[in-house]
Amino acid sequence: MNKKKLSKQQLLENQKIENKNFNRILIISFSLLVVMAVSVLTFYTYGCETRFFYHKWAWYGKVIPGEWACMNGNNLQLHKTAKVTYNDKLYYFCNQHCFNHMVKNFMEVAMVPDAFSGDSINKADALIGLKEKGEPELVYFKNEESLNQYYASGK
Repeated sequence: MNKKKLSKQQLLENQKIENKNFNRILIISFSLLVVMAVSVLTFYTYGCETRFFYHKWAWYGKVIPGEWACMNGNNLQLHKTAKVTYNDKLYYFCNQHCFNHMVKNFMEVAMVPDAFSGDSINKADALIGLKEKGEPELVYFKNEESLNQYYASGK
């Protein structure tokens, strides 16, 4: 086989094309690395808020695990809350102040009406749900039937 020799001008043009391709690959790789780093740092910084936003929408119409509720403020929390046994019943609170408030005002805080039927229930015995989709306010139900009727009625 005869190999055709390239002129100096052709060699320089080929080298320029190779350099452009290499630079293009380098820029794309660096850009992807920067995008990935920013994504990881953003999720690391705002992970709790992202999970909180998700919970406010995904848990509507479902029973909320107690460890995500503050039973004093009746709100969904960013982080899991502390379990406290008081009068042989398990309550969840976001901080010591909320627990102290419940102890001082037990009947006003621990006893609530069922969101559908209006029957008086203890928060420790109740099922927890979201009052509105996308909002952190909680409501309490005496049983699953009451919870299902509440969401079916569209309250």
